[in-house]
Amino acid sequence: MTADTLLQTGDLAYVRAQAEKALPTTVSILEHRSQEDGQGGFTEDYETAYQDVPARLAEMTGREAVQAARQNVEADYMLTVPYDQGLDETMRVQHGEQMYTVVFVNAGRSYDTTRRAMVKRL
Repeated sequence: MTADTLLQTGDLAYVRAQAEKALPTTVSILEHRSQEDGQGGFTEDYETAYQDVPARLAEMTGREAVQAARQNVEADYMLTVPYDQGLDETMRVQHGEQMYTVVFVNAGRSYDTTRRAMVKRL
């Protein structure tokens, strides 16, 4: 190790462990699945790939709109999970009874202590 190294051996593992302890809830992460329907087509569904994943879900923006006499609420959320959690833009996230679609994941950055993703409530 050189004197200009930002983190010493073990420091990053410690910070990652502490970051995971700060995640106050859990979510399930679902993967997209396609299955042949026996009639030449496919059915698409989502299946739980990871369950009880430590997480934090924070609302970033919210909008209300009325379309065809129906009130719609759109919201963007920031999802934080452990740094090594599998997550990509083809997946969905379930928190309680609410489902979210993954819009963006910040993967592959130096010194990641968590993985963060922008998700949209369905």
